[in-house]
Amino acid sequence: MDKTNIKELVNYSQEGPSKKVFYDKEDIKAQVVCLKSRQVIPWCKMNNDMLFYIIEGEGEIFVDNEKEKLYPGISVVVLKQAESRSISARTNMVILAVQAKDKKWQIKQWDLLTQVGLPEYL
Repeated sequence: MDKTNIKELVNYSQEGPSKKVFYDKEDIKAQVVCLKSRQVIPWCKMNNDMLFYIIEGEGEIFVDNEKEKLYPGISVVVLKQAESRSISARTNMVILAVQAKDKKWQIKQWDLLTQVGLPEYL
């Protein structure tokens, strides 16, 4: 078991989105991503399924031709089949980003959150 205090990883950067990997094992990688208001995670293609859980702040996620509003408590799963994705912050944001690296592993949102210890943060 690995335990992490997510609050201690929050760090904003003027240069752009800031990320801190706190768990990286064979099957999953978990990180905290911090964006200041108006910062953007540029469009990119992911090779693995991703779960984004919004801890603080508001913004939008764009996946291919879809757009969804983001706010605290919302989780979004982006499958590796998506052509591209991007996140933009309307306010300062803190995001838990979990990447499923094992091809056999099925993303289940609650399983991912409990593996990285998020319920202790809430």
